Amino acid sequence: MISAGQAGACPGPDAGHPLQRAGHYHASEAKLLAGSLMQYVTLGIVVAGLSLVCGQIWLRRRRVTPLRREIRARDITFRAALDRVYVIEPGTSPGSDFEVPISSPVELIVRGDAFEVSNARPLGRVMGLEYFFRARETSVELNRPIPRIYGMDTPPRIIVRGWQGGRKIQLTIRQKNDLLEIWNALTAAGAVPDIAWITPRNA
Repeated sequence: MISAGQAGACPGPDAGHPLQRAGHYHASEAKLLAGSLMQYVTLGIVVAGLSLVCGQIWLRRRRVTPLRREIRARDITFRAALDRVYVIEPGTSPGSDFEVPISSPVELIVRGDAFEVSNARPLGRVMGLEYFFRARETSVELNRPIPRIYGMDTPPRIIVRGWQGGRKIQLTIRQKNDLLEIWNALTAAGAVPDIAWITPRNA
């Protein structure tokens, strides 16, 4: 005869077989393991992406180090803050190049017959937001986008086409005021008013 205490110790109908309970624990552990693996995979992708970006920035800065040192060793002859500057970045296929804004604040610094367009903050320059040009190897175009829409005038812009580290660099400078002063500073330094690329002398 089963006592009341022994009856209370018997597993209830929802307790399940020990093997079923073990299988439930194993499934939970598998889900936790899968979640952890996904976190590691995501972290690995992020680290790889950051490494690629940092590597590209390092290579770009290394290519322009001689030109940067050459230009920054000279005295400043003109300096101005720029409202908006865009750089053309190469796309994944021919004809797919796109404009990317350079983070503000940006400034133009002319040093004799050379100039730079760069972020005014040290961190921005470290991140590669700096472009150096020999004026005689650079063309500048004073351009006004057309047509005018609904009678509203579109501000002019200066398109800068030059070379940095053996590759073409195109910048677009959009300024609310004093664009003529910037144009005069660039041409006085030796930049060529033209819509074509200037072939470097050492090319």
